Amino acid sequence: MKTISMTLAVLLTVCALTHAQTPEAVKLVTDDGVNIVADYYKPKAAGSPVAILLHMHRSDRSAWKPLVPVLQRSGFGIMAIDMRGHGDSLFPSEMNLAQRSVDRDPTLYNAMYRDLAAAYACLSKRKELDMSRLVIIGASVGCSVAIDYGRRDRSVDVVVCMTPGENYLGVDSVDHIKKYGDRPILLLATEDERRAAEKLGEVNSTATVEIVGTGRVHGTHMFGEIDGIEKQIVAFVRDNVGPPNAKAAKRAGDSGR
Repeated sequence: MKTISMTLAVLLTVCALTHAQTPEAVKLVTDDGVNIVADYYKPKAAGSPVAILLHMHRSDRSAWKPLVPVLQRSGFGIMAIDMRGHGDSLFPSEMNLAQRSVDRDPTLYNAMYRDLAAAYACLSKRKELDMSRLVIIGASVGCSVAIDYGRRDRSVDVVVCMTPGENYLGVDSVDHIKKYGDRPILLLATEDERRAAEKLGEVNSTATVEIVGTGRVHGTHMFGEIDGIEKQIVAFVRDNVGPPNAKAAKRAGDSGR
């Protein structure tokens, strides 16, 4: 009987963890008419900070699953999006988004900041979130999109880049990071891909550059390969996203009455 009880306890624990990480499917429309599909992970507490996650080229929102529970434990509301031409964000069909991503069309990638703007607009309507504490985490070309959006929107508090590039797929991150200003930004790379991170760190001297491992481990492939990378990312955003906003907390509290 003791063995059965212990087994049941383990199953209940696993079930609870799975439920906590189950996202809400969200559909967004950008200002240029692209249909974006996203996963939204609602935080447990009201007035929570926000993290938007941007995947690599030829990847999708599922790549962030190792990071999501660590962000959740630190109290973040989370949205992981499929950027245009990737995952389930393939419509309208007449825009030929999937083929343009295969063809590495730079106009596609330079428009991806619009996908992030649509995510921001959606999240702004969520009363449980404190949009004054906004984090964007990107990998590979997702870094480029994060920096591009961050230089356009001063409400972004923190950016984290996993293997940034100087000019991935035609997105000029050297120019964009100059305009990002002095807000916190973490540039992570392994030894064989450190050059671009260090170059961007030279262009924006307030950036934090961290070489996190040997060899070449790119973007979200760091999960499971670089020990402690998830905790390192979350520690940086938690320490730099700022204190709770009193107005946001009041709004969330009022919505629960």
